[in-house]
Amino acid sequence: MTELWNPARLALGFVILFALFVPLETLFPIVRRQFWQRPGLRADLIHFFVTGGIRKLLTLFVVFGLIQALGFLVYPPLQQSLLALPRWSQFLIAIFIFELGTYWGHRWAHTVPFLWRFHAVHHSSEHLDWAAASRLHPVDQTFIRICGIIPVYLLGFTKETFGFLIAIDGLLAIFIHANVRFRFGPLERLIATPAFHHWHHANESAATTNKNFAGLLPGFDWLFGSLHLPARYPNRYGIDELMPDSYLGQLAQPFRSPSAAPAPTGSAAAPAGEKSSE
Repeated sequence: MTELWNPARLALGFVILFALFVPLETLFPIVRRQFWQRPGLRADLIHFFVTGGIRKLLTLFVVFGLIQALGFLVYPPLQQSLLALPRWSQFLIAIFIFELGTYWGHRWAHTVPFLWRFHAVHHSSEHLDWAAASRLHPVDQTFIRICGIIPVYLLGFTKETFGFLIAIDGLLAIFIHANVRFRFGPLERLIATPAFHHWHHANESAATTNKNFAGLLPGFDWLFGSLHLPARYPNRYGIDELMPDSYLGQLAQPFRSPSAAPAPTGSAAAPAGEKSSE
């Protein structure tokens, strides 16, 4: 149980992330604001300390069932060939497969109305920063991650490779939500960055909706026609549907009423009381 939910480890992680990102977001913000005064922060902090444990438990349960059902797809000669490769090449292949799976899982979460009901919780954040990355519905995150985990598992990659994937995925997810205006030139088309992912959360117009689904490799968005990476940052984030402010309300919302796919109503200025640094 301590592997699923470890309060001491979570508290240490929060302190480290706070010490790293709050100064960066204060010195190099996209939008200037006080961290502790940001709307929605209370629910996001509860997500940080609670939702991860729920997601892990749900993921383990679903993965176990899928492994039993899909075991016939395992092909030992292919597994042995992959495990005979150098460790660095195993990591690269696993990242590619994991990213391809999660790209499509994420894209389906936007285009399938039932899945969007859960994914809308994450997109309800109207103020992006490192803590907003934690606003996740466990059902949504279980589905998206399983789309990447199952192919990697069936190919026989090691526990070390799985650990590497999960660590990279988690750390980068926090960084790409950060309220920092860093730009990385041509690298932005190779590795996901805040500029890349902030456009995924944009709610300005239909032309900028449902873009940038990759969590690590924007090349998949280029390949499948969903890349959007202009020079500026979005003026507006969030969704048009109503979303409760409370943590429990956000977890319950997908079960209360269906939500249509996001339909932005047009561009808007930054929320009142905030000032863009651009």
